Amino acid sequence: MAIGDIRKAILNYEIDRVSDLVRAELEAKTELSQILNEGLIAPMDEVGKLFSEGQLFIPEMLLTAKVMKTGLEVLKPLLTQGNVKPRGAVIIGTVKGDLHDIGKNLVGMMVER
Repeated sequence: MAIGDIRKAILNYEIDRVSDLVRAELEAKTELSQILNEGLIAPMDEVGKLFSEGQLFIPEMLLTAKVMKTGLEVLKPLLTQGNVKPRGAVIIGTVKGDLHDIGKNLVGMMVER
């Protein structure tokens, strides 16, 4: 297993594989920050680039974020008890009555800890 496998699974929407791949990296003693930055966040950066180029659309972005979040759920307990410090706090919301909260939900999934 390798970090690249996590990245590929996220980009290919393989929600059932991501958790197992993250666990395998943890068992291989890969640094949490490396799994997080290279395995989970890096593919989201790529998705953002593809979206800005018009090659991906919001449904694909949301699906990718959902897949990435399954890997993040594996890391979350370790991140909160480890020595990885949060970069800050984020407060997010929408205007009352706004039914179009897809962007907010996408950002929320990406920054949730």
